[in-house]
Amino acid sequence: MTNVLTLIPDPFDYSALDVDIACNLREQANRIRTRIGKATQDLIDIGRDLLAAKKHLLDHGEFIKWVESEVGIARRTAQAYMAIAKLADAKGAAIALLPPTTVHRLAAKSAPAEVVSEVIAKAESGDVLPDRTVFEMISEAKSQKKKTEQLNRLRGIELSNDNCEAHKQARPHIDLVRVKREKKTSEAADTLVKALSADGIALVIKVFSEEEWPWDLLSALRQRLSAPSRLKEGCR
Repeated sequence: MTNVLTLIPDPFDYSALDVDIACNLREQANRIRTRIGKATQDLIDIGRDLLAAKKHLLDHGEFIKWVESEVGIARRTAQAYMAIAKLADAKGAAIALLPPTTVHRLAAKSAPAEVVSEVIAKAESGDVLPDRTVFEMISEAKSQKKKTEQLNRLRGIELSNDNCEAHKQARPHIDLVRVKREKKTSEAADTLVKALSADGIALVIKVFSEEEWPWDLLSALRQRLSAPSRLKEGCR
């Protein structure tokens, strides 16, 4: 088992205590740290055993039934143990240096990745942060993430509003263009009606309906209009 060495940023000052009492307190602190380390390693080992068992019980329902009836623990407890084991396998031996409560916090799905990395990096360098500090770091990171998400939502709303405002400002111009186009189309239709017979109008409608590229047809008509001699020959 791994013995834990917990280093607190501000070491406790024993100078005001009796020498015997101070010595006794130091021994108690060492025993507690040793037990913490053993408890954390036990959590990791339990999680690894559960993961190994799960490989033989691929059906989720069967695995949970085995956990509850044979091991005697709840599903969520088993999931927490397995999460701790996965964290230890991913991050290395430094996980065993952390108190069980801290490890539970870091193994949770909601734990911010940056906090997990920072706490483990400090543990690897010999600076094991108190659980209270880790709790505050996680809470602060979650709060900042929430604020960032809220700010992004507000920016998205503002951008949407800006787009709506720009559309409102452009709307009068768009309406004016549409009105002009409709007027020109109406005038062109009146001109064709006056120049052509009913059969001619019907032919124009038929050709433009069937022609895939009517603008090519218009170009061909312009070319023929530019050659009067051809038109005269066609009339003979």
